[in-house]
Amino acid sequence: MKYFLKVVWAEAVKQHRNYFNNWTIYISLFIWPLFSFLSAYYSYSAFDVDGTLISYINGKNILVFLMLGYMAMSFFRSVVQSAWNFSRERQSGTLEYIYLSTANRLAVLMGNALSSVFESAIVMLVFGMLIIISNRDSINVNTISLGIVLIIFIAMALLWGVFLNACFLYSRDTDFLFTILEEPMEIFAGVKVPIMIFPAWAKIVSFIFPLTYVLEALRQVMLNDASVSSLSNILFACIGIIIVLLSATLFTIGIVEKHMRKTGNVVLF
Repeated sequence: MKYFLKVVWAEAVKQHRNYFNNWTIYISLFIWPLFSFLSAYYSYSAFDVDGTLISYINGKNILVFLMLGYMAMSFFRSVVQSAWNFSRERQSGTLEYIYLSTANRLAVLMGNALSSVFESAIVMLVFGMLIIISNRDSINVNTISLGIVLIIFIAMALLWGVFLNACFLYSRDTDFLFTILEEPMEIFAGVKVPIMIFPAWAKIVSFIFPLTYVLEALRQVMLNDASVSSLSNILFACIGIIIVLLSATLFTIGIVEKHMRKTGNVVLF
């Protein structure tokens, strides 16, 4: 376990030095989500939010509702981008040296995802917490449920990133994942619009994204004082997704190893 954690830490430090070596990078990671958040917030001003059938949304907490969505989205978006960046190491030959070492493959992927999750989302997280604290009168938090949901949220974001990293290891054709997992995830996971008001076909699409489940749980415990028992179905679904993501990652790593032994490299298809 100690060796596993050392590999995770080493990969996280490497990624920090490669992609987060300038303070202006953090500003750019904050600006685009902020503009998108402001656009969504002012779009709601044209509607009667208090008249909605969704119990935990009203005119007072709509700002927090949207902020929670964009904070969660920043975590999941960051791991998609980290996987895309990781594919460059595959093409440049860096991964060949890593695979020649005794480094645990899962630890390498987890270190990359870990670095990106926290560093890419840290500015948005700080801004979001300031917004939530300044609007604390409009929220209704269940503290115990929040602690459990946050643990599941972090685990799901990390494993989503690890799985995507593993996919980008297998083929350079997986660049299309970067396209379909950016904007569609923001739309269909309910970041801006609650999935309850989606048409049936859009709800089916939303179930594909892990962010959908954990974001709904996060909003319920922050805005509706939801207990663990009332969220049991969502939480069990999240745990099931975590198990599936971990299993799929290990399976993909095995395929990559087999591919490497067959072709002699990890650079080509």
